[in-house]
Amino acid sequence: MIHSIYNQRFEVIERAPGRSAPDRADFTALFGDASDPAGSTPEAPAAPNSTSGSTQAASVPSGQSSLGDPDVQLWLNNYYAELSASNPQFANSATIPYQPAPGKGADNYPAGSVYGPQQIYTQALYNQNDGLFSALVGRDPSDSMSQLPGIPTQPAQQAYDRELALENAQRLALGQPIDTAAYWSDPGPLNFDGHTYTSQELGYCGAGQSSSPEPIYISQGNQIPGTNTFSVPGYSGAVTGIQPERYYTLQQLEQAGLKSGQPDAQFHPGSWSTATT
Repeated sequence: MIHSIYNQRFEVIERAPGRSAPDRADFTALFGDASDPAGSTPEAPAAPNSTSGSTQAASVPSGQSSLGDPDVQLWLNNYYAELSASNPQFANSATIPYQPAPGKGADNYPAGSVYGPQQIYTQALYNQNDGLFSALVGRDPSDSMSQLPGIPTQPAQQAYDRELALENAQRLALGQPIDTAAYWSDPGPLNFDGHTYTSQELGYCGAGQSSSPEPIYISQGNQIPGTNTFSVPGYSGAVTGIQPERYYTLQQLEQAGLKSGQPDAQFHPGSWSTATT
């Protein structure tokens, strides 16, 4: 039973960070690699012909004096409520332990690490999955987990926001949907290749807030041999008339032939929820 649950969860969670093209390191550069013992991620160099208009610290939602500690359990409750609506096997997954016992677990996020709000939550998902695997092989689940990252330093927040804004400016310039992950603060307008994008165009909708699921990446490896059709990660069926090595919204893929009404297989970054304790 545990083995079956683990396999089902592994398929979904492996899709969670799958935003980047195989030949790019955007996810690792922006959010860190949960499998990397070092845990730190170098700041990617700024691209040419781009300027950012913001250096402010993390702003906060109206009426809130500080961003506050994240309510990880509430985020997991909401995440699995969305997921189980079309995948009933995840209905009770929010109760799976998501952090190691006190004094145990790796510390993969040293001071200065660059990551976004959603890394706190995705690390909780990794911990749940790793804990289940440890149960399969008879190990202490805490031994395979990592301590959840806290709020990063102000320079790290700003570095993350700059990288995400630049990534989204590049996507917009190529006519692709943006990465919907949350920002720490308003990145401000950004000029890229002669066009100025507003923070709203770049995906900012409030500190720590994400408005929609991540788009789906279709790679050359998804092409069905001998055809001009492509499989869609996490979904049944195929699409035609698209270009590989690009991101697409689910609606765009359904317009390209993907059957609608299938169980949700997109990753929902979710939004910052503040602990009330």
